Amino acid sequence: MIEISQYIEVNLIGIVQLLTILIIDHRNHSKGQSDIHQNFINMIIINTTILLLENSIYLLRGISSESIIAISYILCCTAFILHTWFGMQWFCYVIGFVYPRYQLTKSGRIISALPAAAASILIAMTPFNGWIFSFSHENLYSRGPCVFLTFLVDAIYLVTCTVLLIKEYLNPNAIRRRSEYLGLLYAPLPILIGCLLQICVQGLSAIWIASAVSLTLIYLEHQNEQSSRDALTGLYNRRQTDAQLSWELARKNTNPGYLVVSMIDIDEFKKINDTYGHVIGDEALICVADTLMDNFRKTDFIGRYGGDEFLMIGHIKQAEDAERIFKRLKHSLDTKNRSGAYPYSLSVSIGYVVCDRTSEAVSDDILKKADERMYEVKARNAKRYSCCSSDYSGIISQM
Repeated sequence: MIEISQYIEVNLIGIVQLLTILIIDHRNHSKGQSDIHQNFINMIIINTTILLLENSIYLLRGISSESIIAISYILCCTAFILHTWFGMQWFCYVIGFVYPRYQLTKSGRIISALPAAAASILIAMTPFNGWIFSFSHENLYSRGPCVFLTFLVDAIYLVTCTVLLIKEYLNPNAIRRRSEYLGLLYAPLPILIGCLLQICVQGLSAIWIASAVSLTLIYLEHQNEQSSRDALTGLYNRRQTDAQLSWELARKNTNPGYLVVSMIDIDEFKKINDTYGHVIGDEALICVADTLMDNFRKTDFIGRYGGDEFLMIGHIKQAEDAERIFKRLKHSLDTKNRSGAYPYSLSVSIGYVVCDRTSEAVSDDILKKADERMYEVKARNAKRYSCCSSDYSGIISQM
Protein backbone atom coordinates (compact mmCIF):
# COMPACT_ATOMS: atom_id res chain seq x y z
CA MET A 1 0.00 0.00 0.00
CA ILE A 2 1.08 3.54 -0.70
CA GLU A 3 1.89 5.51 2.44
CA ILE A 4 -0.23 8.54 3.29
CA SER A 5 2.87 10.74 3.18
CA GLN A 6 3.41 9.68 -0.44
CA TYR A 7 -0.17 10.61 -1.35
CA ILE A 8 0.37 14.02 0.21
CA GLU A 9 3.66 14.53 -1.64
CA VAL A 10 2.11 13.58 -4.99
CA ASN A 11 -0.87 15.87 -4.38
CA LEU A 12 1.46 18.73 -3.48
CA ILE A 13 3.23 18.27 -6.81
CA GLY A 14 -0.14 18.55 -8.55
CA ILE A 15 -1.05 21.63 -6.51
CA VAL A 16 2.22 23.38 -7.39
CA GLN A 17 1.75 22.44 -11.05
CA LEU A 18 -1.78 23.86 -11.18
CA LEU A 19 -0.90 27.01 -9.24
CA THR A 20 1.98 27.61 -11.66
CA ILE A 21 -0.49 27.48 -14.57
CA LEU A 22 -2.77 29.95 -12.77
CA ILE A 23 0.07 32.38 -12.11
CA ILE A 24 1.38 32.22 -15.69
CA ASP A 25 -2.14 32.61 -17.07
CA HIS A 26 -2.81 35.63 -14.86
CA ARG A 27 0.38 37.31 -16.03
CA ASN A 28 -0.42 36.63 -19.68
CA HIS A 29 -4.11 37.55 -19.48
CA SER A 30 -5.15 39.51 -22.56
CA LYS A 31 -8.09 40.45 -24.78
CA GLY A 32 -9.79 37.47 -26.34
CA GLN A 33 -10.01 35.28 -23.22
CA SER A 34 -13.45 33.80 -23.81
CA ASP A 35 -16.03 32.08 -21.64
CA ILE A 36 -14.37 28.73 -22.20
CA HIS A 37 -11.17 30.18 -20.83
CA GLN A 38 -13.05 30.99 -17.63
CA ASN A 39 -14.36 27.42 -17.59
CA PHE A 40 -10.77 26.23 -17.82
CA ILE A 41 -9.71 28.49 -14.94
CA ASN A 42 -12.65 27.18 -12.90
CA MET A 43 -11.47 23.61 -13.51
CA ILE A 44 -7.96 24.55 -12.36
CA ILE A 45 -9.34 26.12 -9.17
CA ILE A 46 -11.64 23.16 -8.47
CA ASN A 47 -8.86 20.63 -9.07
CA THR A 48 -6.42 22.54 -6.84
CA THR A 49 -9.02 22.87 -4.07
CA ILE A 50 -9.84 19.15 -4.16
CA LEU A 51 -6.15 18.23 -3.88
CA LEU A 52 -5.86 20.54 -0.87
CA LEU A 53 -8.97 19.00 0.68
CA GLU A 54 -7.63 15.49 0.09
CA ASN A 55 -4.38 16.35 1.82
CA SER A 56 -6.30 17.82 4.75
CA ILE A 57 -8.35 14.61 5.05
CA TYR A 58 -5.17 12.54 4.93
CA LEU A 59 -3.61 14.61 7.74
CA LEU A 60 -6.69 14.19 9.93
CA ARG A 61 -6.93 10.46 9.28
CA GLY A 62 -6.92 8.32 12.42
CA ILE A 63 -7.65 11.16 14.84
CA SER A 64 -10.73 9.86 16.66
CA SER A 65 -12.12 13.12 18.00
CA GLU A 66 -15.78 13.87 17.30
CA SER A 67 -14.96 17.41 16.19
CA ILE A 68 -12.20 16.14 13.87
CA ILE A 69 -14.54 13.53 12.40
CA ALA A 70 -17.12 16.28 11.78
CA ILE A 71 -14.45 18.36 10.02
CA SER A 72 -13.52 15.30 7.91
CA TYR A 73 -17.15 14.94 6.83
CA ILE A 74 -17.29 18.62 5.84
CA LEU A 75 -14.02 18.40 3.90
CA CYS A 76 -15.04 15.19 2.13
CA CYS A 77 -18.52 16.49 1.25
CA THR A 78 -16.96 19.63 -0.21
CA ALA A 79 -14.50 17.56 -2.25
CA PHE A 80 -17.24 15.30 -3.63
CA ILE A 81 -19.50 18.25 -4.50
CA LEU A 82 -16.65 20.02 -6.31
CA HIS A 83 -15.99 16.70 -8.05
CA THR A 84 -19.41 16.78 -9.73
CA TRP A 85 -19.16 20.47 -10.69
CA PHE A 86 -15.80 19.85 -12.31
CA GLY A 87 -17.70 17.70 -14.83
CA MET A 88 -20.12 20.55 -15.46
CA GLN A 89 -17.23 22.95 -16.16
CA TRP A 90 -15.69 20.43 -18.56
CA PHE A 91 -19.02 20.17 -20.38
CA CYS A 92 -19.24 23.97 -20.78
CA TYR A 93 -15.63 24.10 -21.94
CA VAL A 94 -16.22 21.52 -24.68
CA ILE A 95 -19.48 23.19 -25.78
CA GLY A 96 -17.63 26.48 -26.12
CA PHE A 97 -14.82 24.82 -28.06
CA VAL A 98 -17.02 22.87 -30.47
CA TYR A 99 -19.50 25.73 -30.96
CA PRO A 100 -17.38 28.87 -30.38
CA ARG A 101 -20.16 31.32 -31.31
CA TYR A 102 -22.88 29.56 -29.30
CA GLN A 103 -23.97 30.87 -25.90
CA LEU A 104 -25.79 28.54 -23.54
CA THR A 105 -29.19 29.97 -22.66
CA LYS A 106 -30.31 30.23 -19.05
CA SER A 107 -32.52 27.17 -19.47
CA GLY A 108 -29.68 25.34 -21.19
CA ARG A 109 -27.36 26.04 -18.26
CA ILE A 110 -29.99 24.87 -15.79
CA ILE A 111 -30.56 21.61 -17.68
CA SER A 112 -26.83 20.94 -18.06
CA ALA A 113 -26.33 21.59 -14.33
CA LEU A 114 -29.06 19.16 -13.21
CA PRO A 115 -26.81 16.07 -12.86
CA ALA A 116 -24.27 18.00 -10.78
CA ALA A 117 -27.01 19.64 -8.68
CA ALA A 118 -28.76 16.31 -7.98
CA ALA A 119 -25.46 14.68 -6.99
CA SER A 120 -24.61 17.65 -4.74
CA ILE A 121 -27.87 17.22 -2.82
CA LEU A 122 -27.19 13.51 -2.41
CA ILE A 123 -23.65 14.22 -1.18
CA ALA A 124 -24.84 16.87 1.28
CA MET A 125 -27.12 14.24 2.88
CA THR A 126 -24.29 11.72 3.22
CA PRO A 127 -23.18 12.65 6.78
CA PHE A 128 -26.66 11.60 7.93
CA ASN A 129 -27.14 8.42 5.87
CA GLY A 130 -23.70 7.28 4.68
CA TRP A 131 -24.87 6.78 1.08
CA ILE A 132 -21.70 8.13 -0.56
CA PHE A 133 -19.07 7.66 2.15
CA SER A 134 -18.62 7.41 5.89
CA PHE A 135 -15.98 7.82 8.57
CA SER A 136 -15.51 5.28 11.34
CA HIS A 137 -15.03 6.14 15.01
CA GLU A 138 -11.30 6.01 14.24
CA ASN A 139 -11.86 8.64 11.55
CA LEU A 140 -11.09 6.22 8.72
CA TYR A 141 -12.79 6.78 5.34
CA SER A 142 -14.86 4.10 3.61
CA ARG A 143 -17.07 4.19 0.54
CA GLY A 144 -20.85 4.13 0.75
CA PRO A 145 -23.21 1.95 -1.31
CA CYS A 146 -24.10 4.84 -3.68
CA VAL A 147 -20.62 6.23 -4.27
CA PHE A 148 -20.82 4.99 -7.87
CA LEU A 149 -23.46 7.68 -8.54
CA THR A 150 -20.81 10.41 -8.30
CA PHE A 151 -18.77 8.58 -10.93
CA LEU A 152 -21.94 8.18 -13.01
CA VAL A 153 -22.46 11.97 -13.03
CA ASP A 154 -18.91 12.46 -14.29
CA ALA A 155 -19.50 9.76 -16.89
CA ILE A 156 -22.63 11.57 -18.15
CA TYR A 157 -20.68 14.77 -18.75
CA LEU A 158 -17.63 12.98 -20.15
CA VAL A 159 -19.56 10.75 -22.56
CA THR A 160 -21.68 13.68 -23.78
CA CYS A 161 -18.57 15.75 -24.44
CA THR A 162 -16.81 12.86 -26.16
CA VAL A 163 -19.80 12.26 -28.46
CA LEU A 164 -19.90 15.95 -29.41
CA LEU A 165 -16.16 15.99 -30.13
CA ILE A 166 -16.28 12.82 -32.21
CA LYS A 167 -19.30 14.15 -34.10
CA GLU A 168 -17.43 17.34 -35.02
CA TYR A 169 -14.26 15.40 -35.75
CA LEU A 170 -16.15 13.38 -38.36
CA ASN A 171 -18.20 16.34 -39.62
CA PRO A 172 -17.02 17.28 -43.15
CA ASN A 173 -18.34 20.82 -42.58
CA ALA A 174 -16.53 21.34 -39.28
CA ILE A 175 -14.96 24.78 -38.84
CA ARG A 176 -11.77 23.38 -37.29
CA ARG A 177 -9.11 20.97 -38.48
CA ARG A 178 -9.48 17.45 -37.19
CA SER A 179 -6.19 17.69 -35.30
CA GLU A 180 -7.69 20.46 -33.13
CA TYR A 181 -10.39 18.08 -31.84
CA LEU A 182 -7.91 15.31 -31.04
CA GLY A 183 -6.34 17.32 -28.21
CA LEU A 184 -9.63 17.43 -26.29
CA LEU A 185 -10.41 13.81 -27.12
CA TYR A 186 -7.10 12.68 -25.63
CA ALA A 187 -7.10 15.07 -22.64
CA PRO A 188 -9.60 13.10 -20.46
CA LEU A 189 -7.66 9.82 -20.81
CA PRO A 190 -5.52 10.37 -17.68
CA ILE A 191 -8.71 11.14 -15.72
CA LEU A 192 -10.40 8.01 -17.07
CA ILE A 193 -7.42 5.85 -16.11
CA GLY A 194 -7.28 7.42 -12.64
CA CYS A 195 -11.03 6.92 -12.22
CA LEU A 196 -10.85 3.23 -13.15
CA LEU A 197 -7.95 2.68 -10.77
CA GLN A 198 -9.78 4.43 -7.95
CA ILE A 199 -12.94 2.39 -8.52
CA CYS A 200 -11.04 -0.89 -8.60
CA VAL A 201 -8.63 -0.28 -5.72
CA GLN A 202 -10.14 0.60 -2.34
CA GLY A 203 -8.27 3.46 -0.70
CA LEU A 204 -6.40 4.50 -3.82
CA SER A 205 -6.70 8.19 -4.74
CA ALA A 206 -5.64 8.86 -8.33
CA ILE A 207 -8.35 10.90 -10.06
CA TRP A 208 -7.27 14.39 -9.15
CA ILE A 209 -3.56 14.07 -9.73
CA ALA A 210 -4.51 12.51 -13.09
CA SER A 211 -6.83 15.45 -13.66
CA ALA A 212 -3.93 17.84 -13.05
CA VAL A 213 -2.08 16.07 -15.88
CA SER A 214 -5.14 16.45 -18.15
CA LEU A 215 -5.48 20.14 -17.37
CA THR A 216 -1.81 20.65 -18.15
CA LEU A 217 -2.36 19.05 -21.56
CA ILE A 218 -5.37 21.33 -22.14
CA TYR A 219 -3.33 24.34 -21.09
CA LEU A 220 -0.66 23.51 -23.66
CA GLU A 221 -3.40 23.26 -26.30
CA HIS A 222 -4.83 26.56 -25.08
CA GLN A 223 -1.43 28.24 -25.39
CA ASN A 224 -1.20 26.99 -28.95
CA GLU A 225 -4.69 28.39 -29.61
CA GLN A 226 -3.71 31.78 -28.18
CA SER A 227 -0.70 31.93 -30.49
CA SER A 228 -3.16 31.94 -33.40
CA ARG A 229 -5.16 34.89 -32.00
CA ASP A 230 -4.81 38.62 -32.49
CA ALA A 231 -4.02 40.13 -29.08
CA LEU A 232 -6.13 43.26 -29.56
CA THR A 233 -9.38 41.97 -31.04
CA GLY A 234 -9.34 38.31 -30.02
CA LEU A 235 -9.96 37.29 -33.65
CA TYR A 236 -7.67 34.90 -35.47
CA ASN A 237 -4.40 36.42 -36.66
CA ARG A 238 -3.13 36.55 -40.22
CA ARG A 239 -1.06 33.39 -40.01
CA GLN A 240 -4.04 31.36 -38.84
CA THR A 241 -6.32 33.05 -41.39
CA ASP A 242 -4.02 32.15 -44.27
CA ALA A 243 -3.82 28.58 -43.01
CA GLN A 244 -7.61 28.39 -42.69
CA LEU A 245 -8.15 29.62 -46.26
CA SER A 246 -5.69 27.06 -47.63
CA TRP A 247 -7.43 24.34 -45.65
CA GLU A 248 -10.88 25.41 -46.87
CA LEU A 249 -9.75 25.41 -50.50
CA ALA A 250 -8.18 21.97 -50.11
CA ARG A 251 -11.50 20.50 -48.97
CA LYS A 252 -13.97 22.60 -50.99
CA ASN A 253 -14.90 19.63 -53.17
CA THR A 254 -16.26 17.82 -50.10
CA ASN A 255 -18.66 20.64 -49.19
CA PRO A 256 -21.94 21.39 -50.95
CA GLY A 257 -22.72 24.94 -51.96
CA TYR A 258 -20.18 27.75 -52.20
CA LEU A 259 -17.19 29.10 -50.35
CA VAL A 260 -17.29 32.86 -49.69
CA VAL A 261 -14.17 34.85 -48.86
CA SER A 262 -14.60 38.52 -47.97
CA MET A 263 -12.06 41.27 -47.32
CA ILE A 264 -13.41 43.91 -44.93
CA ASP A 265 -11.75 47.30 -44.40
CA ILE A 266 -12.72 50.13 -42.04
CA ASP A 267 -13.39 53.36 -43.93
CA GLU A 268 -11.43 56.46 -42.91
CA PHE A 269 -9.68 54.58 -40.11
CA LYS A 270 -6.60 56.82 -40.37
CA LYS A 271 -8.84 59.82 -39.81
CA ILE A 272 -10.19 58.25 -36.61
CA ASN A 273 -6.63 57.65 -35.39
CA ASP A 274 -5.45 61.15 -36.31
CA THR A 275 -8.48 62.85 -34.78
CA TYR A 276 -9.00 60.89 -31.58
CA GLY A 277 -5.67 59.12 -31.01
CA HIS A 278 -4.56 55.51 -31.19
CA VAL A 279 -6.35 54.43 -28.01
CA ILE A 280 -9.70 55.39 -29.54
CA GLY A 281 -8.50 53.85 -32.80
CA ASP A 282 -7.95 50.57 -30.98
CA GLU A 283 -11.44 50.83 -29.53
CA ALA A 284 -12.81 51.25 -33.06
CA LEU A 285 -10.98 48.10 -34.18
CA ILE A 286 -12.40 46.19 -31.23
CA CYS A 287 -15.88 47.56 -31.94
CA VAL A 288 -15.75 46.41 -35.56
CA ALA A 289 -14.34 43.00 -34.55
CA ASP A 290 -17.16 42.52 -32.03
CA THR A 291 -19.72 43.60 -34.64
CA LEU A 292 -18.35 41.03 -37.08
CA MET A 293 -18.58 38.32 -34.42
CA ASP A 294 -22.14 39.33 -33.52
CA ASN A 295 -23.45 39.46 -37.08
CA PHE A 296 -21.65 36.74 -38.97
CA ARG A 297 -22.76 33.18 -38.45
CA LYS A 298 -21.42 30.78 -35.82
CA THR A 299 -19.71 28.69 -38.49
CA ASP A 300 -17.93 31.62 -40.17
CA PHE A 301 -14.19 32.05 -39.68
CA ILE A 302 -13.19 35.64 -38.89
CA GLY A 303 -9.62 36.91 -38.73
CA ARG A 304 -7.83 40.22 -38.47
CA TYR A 305 -5.78 40.28 -41.62
CA GLY A 306 -3.69 43.32 -40.79
CA GLY A 307 -4.16 46.90 -39.64
CA ASP A 308 -7.83 47.74 -40.17
CA GLU A 309 -8.51 44.81 -42.52
CA PHE A 310 -10.46 41.70 -41.62
CA LEU A 311 -11.14 38.49 -43.51
CA MET A 312 -14.23 36.31 -43.31
CA ILE A 313 -14.38 32.76 -44.68
CA GLY A 314 -17.69 30.94 -44.75
CA HIS A 315 -19.96 28.52 -46.59
CA ILE A 316 -23.25 29.42 -48.28
CA LYS A 317 -25.84 27.35 -50.09
CA GLN A 318 -26.52 29.92 -52.82
CA ALA A 319 -24.26 32.67 -54.16
CA GLU A 320 -26.91 35.26 -53.33
CA ASP A 321 -26.72 34.38 -49.63
CA ALA A 322 -23.50 36.38 -49.33
CA GLU A 323 -25.32 39.67 -49.83
CA ARG A 324 -27.81 38.86 -47.08
CA ILE A 325 -24.94 38.27 -44.65
CA PHE A 326 -23.32 41.61 -45.47
CA LYS A 327 -26.63 43.48 -45.35
CA ARG A 328 -27.02 42.31 -41.75
CA LEU A 329 -23.55 43.64 -40.93
CA LYS A 330 -24.28 46.96 -42.65
CA HIS A 331 -27.53 47.36 -40.71
CA SER A 332 -25.77 46.67 -37.40
CA LEU A 333 -23.10 49.31 -38.04
CA ASP A 334 -25.72 51.86 -39.12
CA THR A 335 -27.62 51.18 -35.89
CA LYS A 336 -24.49 51.75 -33.81
CA ASN A 337 -23.78 55.00 -35.62
CA ARG A 338 -27.28 56.28 -34.96
CA SER A 339 -26.97 55.42 -31.26
CA GLY A 340 -24.32 58.11 -30.78
CA ALA A 341 -22.34 55.83 -28.47
CA TYR A 342 -19.06 56.64 -30.22
CA PRO A 343 -17.43 59.99 -31.09
CA TYR A 344 -16.84 58.68 -34.60
CA SER A 345 -18.96 56.93 -37.21
CA LEU A 346 -18.05 53.52 -38.50
CA SER A 347 -18.46 52.12 -41.96
CA VAL A 348 -16.68 49.32 -43.77
CA SER A 349 -15.94 48.44 -47.36
CA ILE A 350 -16.40 44.79 -48.25
CA GLY A 351 -15.10 42.96 -51.27
CA TYR A 352 -15.88 39.28 -51.59
CA VAL A 353 -15.37 36.29 -53.84
CA VAL A 354 -17.72 33.32 -54.07
CA CYS A 355 -16.14 30.06 -55.25
CA ASP A 356 -18.10 27.04 -56.39
CA ARG A 357 -16.86 23.46 -56.17
CA THR A 358 -15.43 23.54 -59.70
CA SER A 359 -13.23 26.54 -58.99
CA GLU A 360 -9.50 25.92 -59.29
CA ALA A 361 -8.57 29.23 -57.67
CA VAL A 362 -5.69 29.35 -55.22
CA SER A 363 -5.69 31.48 -52.10
CA ASP A 364 -3.53 34.27 -53.59
CA ASP A 365 -5.93 34.70 -56.53
CA ILE A 366 -8.96 34.79 -54.25
CA LEU A 367 -7.41 37.29 -51.88
CA LYS A 368 -6.33 39.49 -54.80
CA LYS A 369 -9.86 39.48 -56.27
CA ALA A 370 -11.49 40.17 -52.90
CA ASP A 371 -9.00 42.96 -52.24
CA GLU A 372 -9.67 44.55 -55.63
CA ARG A 373 -13.42 44.48 -55.02
CA MET A 374 -12.94 45.95 -51.58
CA TYR A 375 -10.93 48.89 -52.94
CA GLU A 376 -13.58 49.52 -55.59
CA VAL A 377 -16.15 49.78 -52.82
CA LYS A 378 -13.82 51.93 -50.70
CA ALA A 379 -13.52 54.40 -53.57
CA ARG A 380 -17.32 54.66 -53.76
CA ASN A 381 -17.62 55.03 -49.99
CA ALA A 382 -15.01 57.81 -49.94
CA LYS A 383 -17.23 59.92 -52.22
CA ARG A 384 -20.18 59.65 -49.85
CA TYR A 385 -18.44 59.17 -46.52
CA SER A 386 -20.71 61.65 -44.76
CA CYS A 387 -23.57 59.17 -44.79
CA CYS A 388 -21.40 56.56 -43.03
CA SER A 389 -23.01 53.61 -44.76
CA SER A 390 -21.13 50.41 -45.46
CA ASP A 391 -21.13 48.88 -48.90
CA TYR A 392 -19.99 45.68 -50.51
CA SER A 393 -19.26 44.11 -53.89
CA GLY A 394 -18.58 40.59 -54.99
CA ILE A 395 -17.84 38.23 -57.81
CA ILE A 396 -18.55 34.56 -58.44
CA SER A 397 -15.19 33.03 -59.20
CA GLN A 398 -14.76 30.46 -61.93
CA MET A 399 -10.96 30.70 -61.90
